[in-house]
Amino acid sequence: MNALESIYESIKDRTSIDYKTFKDGLKDWEVIPLIENKQVIGGVLKKDNEVHIGYGIKPSSSIRKHLKMTLGKVIQEYGFAVTSVMENNLKGIKFCKRLGFYEMNKDNGKINLKCDRCNYVE
Repeated sequence: MNALESIYESIKDRTSIDYKTFKDGLKDWEVIPLIENKQVIGGVLKKDNEVHIGYGIKPSSSIRKHLKMTLGKVIQEYGFAVTSVMENNLKGIKFCKRLGFYEMNKDNGKINLKCDRCNYVE
């Protein structure tokens, strides 16, 4: 499984789009694989300072190195990172807030979040 497939696995039960549509819609995004024990377990979608993290397989150890490699790098480059989560994805919202994201606004069933400093990246 590649990183984009892994990200799709993490959201497919919350979306009505198929993998091809998902993949086609992200052609301008950078896909960064998240690897644990030589296996792709997830990925980060990155476009400028917007990031989205998805795990097809739950990490069995700390994700700090993944955060430094992705979220920390974006914050260092742009000063902040943004993401969005559907209002009904309570697990995703909790995950983002634990990382240091805070709510900016709500728009059409989606919560837009911003992170100036990741709680897990020094």
